[in-house]
Amino acid sequence: MRFKDSLRFALNNLTTRGLRSWLTIIGVVIGVAAIIAIVSVGQGLQQAIANQLGALGSDQVYVVPGGSISSNIMSGLGAKEPGELTDKDLSVIESVEGVIAAAPDIIGIETASFMGDSNKLYIWGTNEQWAKVREASVSMESGRFLAKGDRGVVVLGSDAAKKAFDKEVLLGSQIKIGNESYKVIGIMKGIGGLGGAQEDKAVFMSLEDAEKYSGAFGVNNYYAIEIKVEQERVDEIAEKIKEKLMNARHVTEDKIDFSVYTPKMILSVVSNVLTTINIFLYGIAAISLLVGAVGIANTMFTSVTERTRQIGILKALGMTNKDVMNLFLVESALIGLVGGILGIFFGFLISGIIGQITSVLLASSRIGGVSMVYVSPELVLFSLIFSVAIGIVSGIFPARRAARLEPVEALRYE
Repeated sequence: MRFKDSLRFALNNLTTRGLRSWLTIIGVVIGVAAIIAIVSVGQGLQQAIANQLGALGSDQVYVVPGGSISSNIMSGLGAKEPGELTDKDLSVIESVEGVIAAAPDIIGIETASFMGDSNKLYIWGTNEQWAKVREASVSMESGRFLAKGDRGVVVLGSDAAKKAFDKEVLLGSQIKIGNESYKVIGIMKGIGGLGGAQEDKAVFMSLEDAEKYSGAFGVNNYYAIEIKVEQERVDEIAEKIKEKLMNARHVTEDKIDFSVYTPKMILSVVSNVLTTINIFLYGIAAISLLVGAVGIANTMFTSVTERTRQIGILKALGMTNKDVMNLFLVESALIGLVGGILGIFFGFLISGIIGQITSVLLASSRIGGVSMVYVSPELVLFSLIFSVAIGIVSGIFPARRAARLEPVEALRYE
């Protein structure tokens, strides 16, 4: 029996049992759509994070006090106890061979006012080295960044200058932070994405000026220290920084009260977390597919029972066991194929909705240019092949049962 005839025969049987066929197909659709949505969101999120961390610069190392990272989230170089970062720590870091620049940060939130309008902005205290540390992602649109000895002046992130107030803040303007007035000496280009969420909405000023807005942090109690190092030796230098700080602070590995990490470490931790979450979600999707597979098998067994007499007639007319088996396998594969195609469509639809929702949420947070969904051609092809395979595997036992029916016994079936 030719494949074309088997296909036509299978289509006829599926359309004849329309409602039952569609109920069976829906089980496959749910499983495939779940896989498409889960994997596309997982891949998109991981890709977005990788892109944003890459934008920060692969030559950077960060040091934070123990309490600044949730308990031990960073493996390997993670903090065990809360601590503080001081000028002494900054000096130790600057003395490490391979360190190019180091910039301490103190960060707070304060009300900023400009021409009668006000808004809450990040207050970012740092030194003149910050722009050098961040040169991979930070550049000036106008004016300059902070210089050594600057007081009473500020540099604005792109959103702080252009979106925070009714009127755009221009170079040379006076802006009020709390009860103090500052002259704007520079406006940065937008960084965008996840990595620039805070920076674009920040007001940068000297550590001394920022201390009054930073709460618990101050000129000798830093929120973090950002470090630019030789790119070829990032991991090695990060380890050296950790060792020198441990010696200077007289702490052991089990009592370490600070964290040293790189963008690569963050990506590794995030990837591990996402992998764990995805495995759980894949399990749910797999259960959906298993239910779909059972549905196909049940439908095919029922079909064999209903068509026993028809099978007997076909065998009496010369159809072989192999032909009968292929007939039912084509039918079950067709159920998987239709379910796979529809599952891919609905998977795209769900992914698109998730993408739109995240875009709106990120836009409201002024985090632009980040795609949280990525559907690869390989994923689509895999889903299609997998759904057909599910159909075939589910149809094997019913098809074998049909093929083994004796013509004489089958013709007697009512």
